[in-house]
Amino acid sequence: MTVSYNQSVATSRPWTFLALIFRWRGSVWKAIWIQYSVWLGLYFLVSAIYRFILQDYQRLIFVKLVDYTSARLSYVPLDWILGFFIAGVLRRFWYLYDIIGFIDNIACSTATYIRGDSERAKQYRRNIIRYCELTQVLIFRDLSMKARKRFPTLDTVAAAGFMMPHEKANFDQIQYNYNKYFLPFNWAWALVYNARKEGFIEGDYYVTVISEDIKKFRTGLAWVCNYDWVPLPIIYPTIVCLAVHMYFFVCIMARQYVTGAENDPNMIDLVFPFMTSIQFVFYMGWLKVGEGLLNPWGEDDDDFETNMLIDRNLAMGLKIVDEGYDKTPRLEKDAFWDDAWVPLYSEASAHEKRYHQRQGSLAHIKFVSEKKQAICTLSRSVSQVRMVPRDGRRASVVKERIVNVKPEETNDSRGNGIGDILRPSSLLNLMKHAASSHSLERQQSPGSFRMDTLSPTSPTAETTGDKIDKKD
Repeated sequence: MTVSYNQSVATSRPWTFLALIFRWRGSVWKAIWIQYSVWLGLYFLVSAIYRFILQDYQRLIFVKLVDYTSARLSYVPLDWILGFFIAGVLRRFWYLYDIIGFIDNIACSTATYIRGDSERAKQYRRNIIRYCELTQVLIFRDLSMKARKRFPTLDTVAAAGFMMPHEKANFDQIQYNYNKYFLPFNWAWALVYNARKEGFIEGDYYVTVISEDIKKFRTGLAWVCNYDWVPLPIIYPTIVCLAVHMYFFVCIMARQYVTGAENDPNMIDLVFPFMTSIQFVFYMGWLKVGEGLLNPWGEDDDDFETNMLIDRNLAMGLKIVDEGYDKTPRLEKDAFWDDAWVPLYSEASAHEKRYHQRQGSLAHIKFVSEKKQAICTLSRSVSQVRMVPRDGRRASVVKERIVNVKPEETNDSRGNGIGDILRPSSLLNLMKHAASSHSLERQQSPGSFRMDTLSPTSPTAETTGDKIDKKD
């Protein structure tokens, strides 16, 4: 989390990956260089023994060992094992980051609903924030090595200002065999209750809002503790680490260049294990990703910055409830009050050509003309839409109704690009006559509908004919 590289890869270009592979801090090279150096040294040692020390009959035995191990390397399913392991560890990592605890919501609700400019009201707001952050400090110093080094004892927590001397005395009075993370939260909730009693909070609903924000903060920290107390079963990371290390230990023998009848006569003696080294970087680097994410509370480059989060939460929370309290700007008309809003850009970005308005994929599709019997765009002059009931039976008589549509409503600038279609309720009754009729008849429509008002008009204004067609 501490290694930021987003700016380097903000725009995807063919050379973007170079900005990542040539980094050292948090890189795969820093993670695997010790293991790779040891492995490469052992590989060259075995190669030197085979080339310069072994006798001819001993070389024959060595060749058989190489053939045996090389043919059975696929017995170790590294891809399958590492894939499931990394997926599970990554889910835990991101969930821990989601619940690690940011105090902004508590500070904003406290500053909004605990009213008053008096020193008493200010004390309520500031102490609620400090008590919530005190619990986070107590938890982090039990989980993170960075926080533990910063606060080795409770006295250092008090000396840093997170706990006042009388509060520490109150904290020490409670004799308890388990952790006392709950105590500062109890103090915070008690302050919310007292602030309501003294009239600094205007309603019980606002008490509920502040209490719910504190509850969410406390629940997240509780889950952080639970994930630390119950990690992944130890057999899981053990078998994964053992599989990867044993695989490359066998590769020291299996990937040696040997001469023999069973070997490819066209094989090139590169001396240096080039392809195996690439495989080592991928698989061992993949394993190091899982090892680094398995416990993000350590001192690795990508572990959680707990000290930074503690400082940030306290500074942000106190700033919101203190200097940010009741500092609302004067209410005035905005710049677009009497004028249409025109988006403005800097001169350098105003000529950006890649600007697309996001619309539905069918937003520009219009009706299909029935006369053309093909998929085509309907012109604006079309003013009628044919509405027929759905009937899957063959040789059935189907009622049709023509619904008038205002031509201007077919313009794409009006909503979704087509006119609203009103389906008359009388179609349900007309369906009853479509079962067995084999003759054509003309019926006078009870009336047409104006799409602008959706109200029935006189039959003589704009009548639409109902016709019964016989299907072949």
